[in-house]
Amino acid sequence: MKDKRTAILESTLSLISERGFHNTPMSLIAKTSGVSAGIIYHYFANKDELLNELYKEVKLGFMRAMLANYSEELPLQERFMMFWYNYVRYSLSNSARVFFHEQFENSPLVKHVEEDFSEEVAPFFHLFGQGLEEGVFIPLHPVALYELSFAPATAMVKRHLSGVLEMDDALMQSLADACWNAITL
Repeated sequence: MKDKRTAILESTLSLISERGFHNTPMSLIAKTSGVSAGIIYHYFANKDELLNELYKEVKLGFMRAMLANYSEELPLQERFMMFWYNYVRYSLSNSARVFFHEQFENSPLVKHVEEDFSEEVAPFFHLFGQGLEEGVFIPLHPVALYELSFAPATAMVKRHLSGVLEMDDALMQSLADACWNAITL
């Protein structure tokens, strides 16, 4: 059996993606993960702490996926496209993580998470900083550039996962190009 903490986090992720935050009591998490409620409280002080830790792990998973095969040596547009495609492909194959991430980021809980992802996000901000310095990107804050790049991708991934449209290679390419064009001069 995988370690108990991992089992708790995976069960919570699965349950919340299906049932939402409020319809996922700790007792159900305990039952589904195969541990007692006491064991959950050994690892996490309360449900908010459990959700915060799950959020951090999910967010790190997205960042690590986006950085797969990353190289500072690649041209700016290639690095951008690599981040973008890595994000979309990871999202398409990890629907529970997408739905949990979206729920969490649109809840009041996000205000309570203390993130220290400085090492993980450095390549993203380096890319946007370089693009700004070179006059390739529109002069906006790097966070705004990031949102213009990845929020449309997230929206389309969610449409695909909910069966509204098929995110095929042609649509993916068109959307990646549109996101690049949205942030460049």
